[in-house]
Amino acid sequence: MQQEKQGKRQPKKHRWLRFAPQIILGLGLLAAYFSWRDSHRKLTQQELDTALIRYMQGKYAIYGDTLTPVGEGKVVCAPNDLFFPTTNKYELGFESEKYPKRSEKETVVLQYNYEENTLRDTYMSFVLREQAEEKFREIFDRIYGPETYELVMKVEAAPWRNFTPSAVDTINQHLESIPFSDISICVVRNSEMIDRDMRELLRMLKIERYGVDGIIYYMDEEEYQNRNLKGDWVDEDPYSYDKYIRFAWEKNKGDYSIYTLKEGK
Repeated sequence: MQQEKQGKRQPKKHRWLRFAPQIILGLGLLAAYFSWRDSHRKLTQQELDTALIRYMQGKYAIYGDTLTPVGEGKVVCAPNDLFFPTTNKYELGFESEKYPKRSEKETVVLQYNYEENTLRDTYMSFVLREQAEEKFREIFDRIYGPETYELVMKVEAAPWRNFTPSAVDTINQHLESIPFSDISICVVRNSEMIDRDMRELLRMLKIERYGVDGIIYYMDEEEYQNRNLKGDWVDEDPYSYDKYIRFAWEKNKGDYSIYTLKEGK
C-alpha cells in the first residue's frame, strides 16, 4: 500500500514537464527572432514579448501564479557607455500575484542573452525569499536572540550571470548556487558588541557557506521602536540611524571583503 501511494505521488514532482512544449515554443520564437533579425522578416516587439510571457508561464506553471508583464520588453543598455550602448540582453519585467513585491523597485526580471542564447530570471528569489529569511534567522537567533531584531531580505535586481534557476530548486540549492544574499537587519544591541558579533557571524557563514552582502543597524530600544515598521526602514537613508555596519562575505574567503562601521549622526 505504501509503495502504491509513493507511486501516485511521484509524478507530481515532474508536473512541470507537461509545460515543456510552451517552454520550447518560447525558446524557438526567441531563436527565430534573433536569427532572422537581419532578414526581411522580424518578429515584432509584441510577438517577442508574447514568447517571453509564454516561456515564464510554462516554466513556473506549477506555482499557480499570475505573472503580469510590467510594460514592454527592452534591450538592456550598459551604463556610461556611449559607443557600445547595448549588452546583447533583452529584458522583460513581471509582477507576481502570489509573491508580491515589498517595495516599488522590486520586479521579477527575465533576461534573454541573444548572443549566448540563454534565458535567466529572478522569479525563484521571490518564491524562496521567506525560506531564505528563515535560514538566516537560524544564524542570527544564535547571535542576538530571536526577539531583539528584524531581518529583511531583498530579492535579486537582475539575474546572476552564471546561474540559471530551475522551477523546482530547493532553498538549499538556491543559497548554495547564488554568490550573495542581500540582507538588512536592525537590532536592539549595544554597539560595543559589534566586533564580537561579526566574528561569530563570519564563523557561522563559513559553516553554512552562505554568501552575504548586508547591512546591520545597531539601535537602542527607543530607536528600534520608532523605526518604520514592516520593512520600510530598509529603504531609508542609512545616515538617519546612529550606527550601522556594511559587510560582505564571499564563499571560500577567509575574511569579509567589506567590513565598515559607520557613524550616522
